[in-house]
Amino acid sequence: MLSDLLEQRIEVAFLFTGTCWTMWWNIQWKRVMGFWLRPPYRPWVQWLFRSFFALCFLGSVYTLCQELQTHPVSKHDFLPTIGITAIMCAVVALMSVLGLWMLDRRDRKSDVPVE
Repeated sequence: MLSDLLEQRIEVAFLFTGTCWTMWWNIQWKRVMGFWLRPPYRPWVQWLFRSFFALCFLGSVYTLCQELQTHPVSKHDFLPTIGITAIMCAVVALMSVLGLWMLDRRDRKSDVPVE
C-alpha cells in the first residue's frame, strides 16, 4: 500500500515535471533548438521544431490529466507530491542550465578566428 502510494506520487510528479519542461520548450524554443542545431534556422526548420514542441506539450498535458482523473491526488498526498515535483524540476533545470552553458562554450570556441 505504501509503495503504491509512493509510486503514484512519483508518477504524478514526473508527469507534472515533464509538462513544465515541455512548456519551457515552447517558451524558449529558439534556445532549446540550440541543443540540436546551430543558428541561423531556416523557417521550415523553425516551424518543424515549434510543431514538435507544441505536440509534446499537448501530449504531456493530456497524459497528466488522464493520470489525475484515474488516480486523483488527495489533500493528504498533495504536499509530498509537490515536494517530489519541486526536486525533479530543480534537477531538470540544472541539467538544462548545464547543457545551455556547454552549448554557449562550444559556440564561443567556434567563433574564435584561427590564425
